Amino acid sequence: MLPLSDTLVLDLTQVIAGPTGGQILGDMGADVIKVEPLHGEHFRPHFGGAWVPSMNRNKRGLAVDLRHEGGREVLMRLAAKADVFMEAFTPGVIDKLGFGWETLAKVNPRLIYASVSGYGQTGPYSSRAGYDPCIQAEIGLIDATGPDGGEPCRVGTAAIDYSTGSFCAAGIAFALLARHKTGRGQRLDLSLFDVGMHLMSHWITNHGLTGEDPVRMGTANSILCPLRVFPTRTQPVFIAGTNDAFWRLMCTALGRQDWLDDKRFASNAQRVAHRAILEPMIEEHFLRHTADELLDKLIPAGMACSAVYKISEAMASPHAQARRSVLEIDYPGLGPVKSAANPIRLSDAPVETRRLAPQIGEHTAEIMREVGYSDAEIAALADAKAIACHEA
Repeated sequence: MLPLSDTLVLDLTQVIAGPTGGQILGDMGADVIKVEPLHGEHFRPHFGGAWVPSMNRNKRGLAVDLRHEGGREVLMRLAAKADVFMEAFTPGVIDKLGFGWETLAKVNPRLIYASVSGYGQTGPYSSRAGYDPCIQAEIGLIDATGPDGGEPCRVGTAAIDYSTGSFCAAGIAFALLARHKTGRGQRLDLSLFDVGMHLMSHWITNHGLTGEDPVRMGTANSILCPLRVFPTRTQPVFIAGTNDAFWRLMCTALGRQDWLDDKRFASNAQRVAHRAILEPMIEEHFLRHTADELLDKLIPAGMACSAVYKISEAMASPHAQARRSVLEIDYPGLGPVKSAANPIRLSDAPVETRRLAPQIGEHTAEIMREVGYSDAEIAALADAKAIACHEA
């Protein structure tokens, strides 16, 4: 039995953060219903139609018009029996639709109500629409990222969105555990802003101690040395010299006793102070070798390091293949769609793709029958454009 078997989740979220959280719950056995408008979520056309399949597996699909009384009634019947309700509207919008936390808590006191937003339900920015790059800019991540002396850069993936999805799934799981003890539901107020600030935690600590803001240093780090990408005769190599032990490992593996004997490099603080001398020395050494030659010495010695790969190379790596880190699933009308596998590995509950991501309204009729609608009532609501049914 999967951990969340017999857990009914209504997922009204779109784009990345919320759907990622819902997908994790679905992977863990929950019956996740993806609730969409009649035309589907607004990111469905992206990636040639592959966007939704990439982060909505193990869900059923319900399409309703929440502006129509009949559509609202369908969702209210489901909310009355659901375990979890997920929404990602700008704060206040869901209340106007009649499905706010206070309303649903009266209908279903055991409900776990998860709100995902850019800035949270409170605070001066709460009414703003929030997207991952906007949050990256506001929390100082963009300012801290980029080449030495160059322009600020956005991180090359939606790191805050995906992290928020993971925190969302974890928060819901914790709330379900608390409900098991108390019998009561509760609200989860999760924001990209708060998650982004969490991702900046060590910089927050450093500023509290030193008053310094992060300095853009490309792949290097102002606190540690050597910690950056160095060029080689072939592809670049990242070295994570996070402590004095790794420094000794690196020097020994590369046969550079002269670096170990140099008092200017005896501690991390001294290496940081003499970065302008040390890093060109390392670079000169690395440029005389290929990446493979260096890694063949460093990795067996226990050094934290890696070649710099493209995503195509990472996907094809023997480790990714062995760990089954990438899923490839055939979707009707799209063909093979690749996506990241769920990284949670439980010994007694292996994660499997039990359902493909739903087409718009694929399970509408099926779900409505489960809450008491007759086929005639379903047909009437479909004719009234309150719902959309596209059963396979």
